[in-house]
Amino acid sequence: MPPPGGIPDLVGPRSLALGASIGIAGSNDGIFVNAASMAARKSYSIEALFLDDRRGAYDVGQYYGASVVDSVSSPVTGGVAFTRAGKGLYTGNLTHLALAAATVEKLYLGVTGKWYSLHGPTDVGVATADASLFWEAGEYLSFGAAGYNLVPVSNDLVAPLGAGVGVSFGTDQLAHVSAEWRAQFTGGKTFNRYAVGAEVLVSSMFPLRAGWAKDEALATSWWSAGAGVVVRSGVALDAAYRQSLDTSSARTFGISLKLFFLN
Repeated sequence: MPPPGGIPDLVGPRSLALGASIGIAGSNDGIFVNAASMAARKSYSIEALFLDDRRGAYDVGQYYGASVVDSVSSPVTGGVAFTRAGKGLYTGNLTHLALAAATVEKLYLGVTGKWYSLHGPTDVGVATADASLFWEAGEYLSFGAAGYNLVPVSNDLVAPLGAGVGVSFGTDQLAHVSAEWRAQFTGGKTFNRYAVGAEVLVSSMFPLRAGWAKDEALATSWWSAGAGVVVRSGVALDAAYRQSLDTSSARTFGISLKLFFLN
């Protein structure tokens, strides 16, 4: 049975469905995956998130919260997320503050400060940070890279040191194909994750997504899928499902509701 993903596995439903999202321009999902990518699109968005990680009939992780991203009001994009870990090995509050900005044309840098206040096997009150970049190399090609939990906190179950790179080909208006590699450095060992994903926007309104990942940290491979609806008035609903290819009772479900204003 794969172990719980826990706090290091926290993502939004788009990233959950794709499996590989470091190299794709993001909005609220970018707070958790690649903050630099938030600055690549001009919008103001508010999102509510629910994520449930299960093993059989038991919730081994349950998260709910809200986030705001503003890439319109100033040259520096800001994002903040507050998430409540309601069930799992650790419970408590997770706060993310992300900033991103362009350096040269189409190259963006980002940083995310994180504060965790959690109760579990030991109480945890720690601060750490991520650093990231996102490069739109061409009309259809983009790259991303990130380092995670770069300030050591001596708790690999909560905030392990990690890194990742990703690439995507496609456009927001039609379709994307993406791939990524991530590594988690725990106990002197390196645990790799390889993932590929694809999404297509049907009738400019219905995003459909699918992905596959081989995850050494959780000792399994996953298949994932997701769908959503985007209304031009500024409302989007996304849902995603992930299931282990080795143990069908290991599965994760995510859903989000977003209000957004494009510039």
